[in-house]
Amino acid sequence: MADFEKEVLNKLLDQYECSVLSTVGSKKDIKIKLTTKNKELSTYVRPDSYNYRVSNDTILHKLEKKGFIIVKWDKNEYFESLILNIENVGAVYSYLRRQNPKDEISKVKQVLSNDNYSGFIAEFIEFCQEYIANKYAYPKRYFDDANQLESILKGLKAIVELQQETMIRDFSVKVYGDSKAFEKIKGKAAKIIKDFDAQCNAESDDDILAEYNIVKNSTYVLIKNAFVFKLNNATIDLDSLGFEYALSDEMIKALVPIKISAERVITVENLTSFYGLQDSKALIIYLGGYHNHTKNMLLQRIKNIFPKGEYYHFGDIDAGGFYILNHLKEATGIPFKPYKMGIVELETKSGYLKKLTDNDKRRLGLMKQDNRFIEFWDIIEYMLGHNVKLEQEILD
Repeated sequence: MADFEKEVLNKLLDQYECSVLSTVGSKKDIKIKLTTKNKELSTYVRPDSYNYRVSNDTILHKLEKKGFIIVKWDKNEYFESLILNIENVGAVYSYLRRQNPKDEISKVKQVLSNDNYSGFIAEFIEFCQEYIANKYAYPKRYFDDANQLESILKGLKAIVELQQETMIRDFSVKVYGDSKAFEKIKGKAAKIIKDFDAQCNAESDDDILAEYNIVKNSTYVLIKNAFVFKLNNATIDLDSLGFEYALSDEMIKALVPIKISAERVITVENLTSFYGLQDSKALIIYLGGYHNHTKNMLLQRIKNIFPKGEYYHFGDIDAGGFYILNHLKEATGIPFKPYKMGIVELETKSGYLKKLTDNDKRRLGLMKQDNRFIEFWDIIEYMLGHNVKLEQEILD
């Protein structure tokens, strides 16, 4: 197929897909038309057009004979314009081996008709169905076609059923039989979770998936100070040990708390801050990113033997830090308080403050309207008013 032929037909289909004719149709006499003003037909008006005219005319005559287009020629048989024959538009798609949006929409609707979903996945499906009904197209920001949609839904269903930390490659093999399959769609899956799961507080794809126990590599919880616990037949006393201790997911499941001799528990967002924070009267915990089901289990076991203790979270003084603290409280049911995350810290570390990004301002603005973040409203107002935020490493 000549380039001229493909360019003309593809341009006609591009215009057709942008018109109402491709969706609901129209009673008006709308035509999908090309003239020599379109670059695809510019060879008719170039100074060396004589090199192209015979070839171009031959192709247009062929396409007209196939019923794809209707060509207007002047009295001297020179080309003037052409229109797409709407009645045969399906044949044009087939001829170009180009995906017909109508056919793909039908396939998408079929995938969406599966009713074996609940929660935020069901909300996403309902959104897509309404989108198609109103716009006669599907939301391509969430998936490219029906096949990808089916793959994403399969992954999302498996994600919400996960109860333990799983590496992304292992998850992909288990669900798709291919270690790289999920990697190709994880961004789309994460966006759906972010937009439709009201409990999701994370921003990056990796953090969003980590909330659902999918990680690039196995993560560890680090703990130090004032904690005695058993792992199988071994008793571990962190004060006697004198070092931090790393716990994998499997170790956390086997851990049995015995005694906490601290006055408070502090969870820490950043690894550097975990090492820098010195407080012998606190059990200090680095959760290794977003806390999943297993990490929440550890915190709840600690709360069971230390019910009257004070619980704090030490994070960045920015929207992300506030989101993580709120998620920690909601996921564990423990009334964590912010640790060194107030206006005082912003004022005393003025030389280390960073300016807010546009996304920071957007997120903080939304939090000012959300009662879940009411304890931060004063500092959010300060941050927006002074255009500042602070990383927790500065406060170690």
